[in-house]
Amino acid sequence: MKWISTWWFWCGLGFLLYVNTLKHEYTIDDLIVVTSNKLTQQGVSAIPDIFSHSYMFGYNGREDESYRPLTLTTFAIEKSMFDANSSASHFIQVLLYALTILVLFRYLVRLLGEDRLTLVALVTLLFAVHPLHTEVVANVKSRDELMCAMFLFLSLNLFARSIDTGRKRDVWMSLFVFFLATLSKETAVMGVVLFPATYYFKRYDGFMAVVKNSYLFSIPFLVYFLIRSAVLSDVLISDPIDPVANSLALSSSFSEQLSTNFSIFAKYIQLIFAPISLSWDYSIAVFQPVSFANPAAIIGLTLALGLVTLSAIGLFKRSIFGFAGVIFISTFILTSNFFFLINCPLGERFMFIPLLGIIMMVILLAERIPFLKGRNHVFLFSGIALVLAVRTIARNMDWKDNISIYTAGVKTCPNSVKTRFNLGTAYIQLGNASTSAQEKQSYYSSAVSELQAAREIYSPYVNIYENLGFVYAELAKISSTKQDSLVYYLKGKESLDHAIFSLKLSKPTLFQNQFAVLDQLIQMTDDPKDKNALIDDMIQTVRKIKKPSAEELKREIHYLIQRGRANEILAPARVMAKKFPKDAAYLMLISEQFFKEGKLDLSLDLMKAYCKGNPSDLNAQSNLGMLLEMLGKENEAMLLYEKILKANPNQAHTKELYEKLKERMK
Repeated sequence: MKWISTWWFWCGLGFLLYVNTLKHEYTIDDLIVVTSNKLTQQGVSAIPDIFSHSYMFGYNGREDESYRPLTLTTFAIEKSMFDANSSASHFIQVLLYALTILVLFRYLVRLLGEDRLTLVALVTLLFAVHPLHTEVVANVKSRDELMCAMFLFLSLNLFARSIDTGRKRDVWMSLFVFFLATLSKETAVMGVVLFPATYYFKRYDGFMAVVKNSYLFSIPFLVYFLIRSAVLSDVLISDPIDPVANSLALSSSFSEQLSTNFSIFAKYIQLIFAPISLSWDYSIAVFQPVSFANPAAIIGLTLALGLVTLSAIGLFKRSIFGFAGVIFISTFILTSNFFFLINCPLGERFMFIPLLGIIMMVILLAERIPFLKGRNHVFLFSGIALVLAVRTIARNMDWKDNISIYTAGVKTCPNSVKTRFNLGTAYIQLGNASTSAQEKQSYYSSAVSELQAAREIYSPYVNIYENLGFVYAELAKISSTKQDSLVYYLKGKESLDHAIFSLKLSKPTLFQNQFAVLDQLIQMTDDPKDKNALIDDMIQTVRKIKKPSAEELKREIHYLIQRGRANEILAPARVMAKKFPKDAAYLMLISEQFFKEGKLDLSLDLMKAYCKGNPSDLNAQSNLGMLLEMLGKENEAMLLYEKILKANPNQAHTKELYEKLKERMK
């Protein structure tokens, strides 16, 4: 069985398992690191900026939460070499996975010794073929998990070799590679526990010897955190956790949060042993809040306590079983939601490295079962590996494109608001790209169905209404009759009204979509009574905006005038003049319009609002003085002229008005 130790066997296995992903498109969050990332899209020239900003900066401009510059650097290099080609990205993913499997095998051989080659081979085999890894390999965005694992296993292998050989060079190389792991993904920092654990299990000669031979690994650990703290504005997520992303945020108490999280832990274990129904998302409302009386919570708590207990016993006895427990606990703890919440209740990618510990435990336990002694356990786990490999290859095809992965997610987790919402959004994108009215109708109708299902699951999810408003408007545009168009626009308005007025949601795009829908309805409605009602709705919608922009204030003023409620425009006019002086020239135009219509009081009020926000516009101040005169307010006009001339004695027009008024007032 010499072939079992060859590099080509393990690399070949890793590559063959995922070769059917090479022609896949970018899916789900790949745009975050590739197509929609302003930094990686610049190519290699952006590498210095990548190291001086957060992981998400190139996508959303934020400087919090994550720092993974090495991973982003690979995407920048890809951009320069292949121009963000999805096949190239997937090839690199598969290649990295193949290398990770090889490095893992070499590390386990170094850790356990050649005499445990069967154990090492079975552990590596089951790890390689497990379907839980499909998200990490098939989803390009998860390259951070791959690189983190590959560098961590390589670093541990170098460290284990240094224990055997005593070569300092291996230690320094191990330190450097461990630092690369932390720059790939921050969860690698917990790997710092694995270095003393490796020494402890390979050569225990006292506690101080463990410390002496592993304390150096605190250096890359600390250096990473120093750099991270210098770059990021917030070390963790600065905003409150969105319940849509993690339903644990809706827990009514810490006890409920903890018990619900134990039920999620039970689900993790179930996915390890029965990876049949897999999903890219497990968001609200896949996991409902439960108490400790719930069977899933009890099972999760029992499993967690059992793992910790067995690991502690194994650690005390210096058995490899204890080391397996350390691998699982140390690499899972940061994403477990037990100590702080993250933006995900359960993620298959979070099991990428921790799975290794569980697999080792299972095989070690199986070796103790009498009827599995000898070659029986080899046959058993080889058979299991074959079944898992078939499942992995089949699961890969779910990641072919967005429609495939979202549809698979809906089948597996129909109660996930994000699976429904994302599938609906994908249908919208297909409709937008299509040139056939019939295809557009079909895609948009499918989108409406999924978005409505998402609304039933979790109605406060603002993005649902944003997309519903948009897709109804698109259906209206391609409708064959005016009546059908009106029906769709009214449905869009109804959805957006519910979000804005009933749920009190305030995302800017909600209002933009509502304005677009109302503009169309106002134009298309012939009945004066209905038109006035729609205009009133428009005014009310603008007034729901907490901090309206200049354009939104103009919209309110315009429709107030159109509705015949010009007496109400002064409030938005004053806000515009104060907050948006550069845009307040609009008030001058309206003032002139009122002046021509003989509505001098309204014209005066608008001029006053404008001049208050633009005190340096002396021409406007002079015009205000003229209006004051026309309305018989000569004293106010005189005081205003004197103020203008005090600011600028050379203001000829004002000086002329002042002299004439002074003469009349004698």
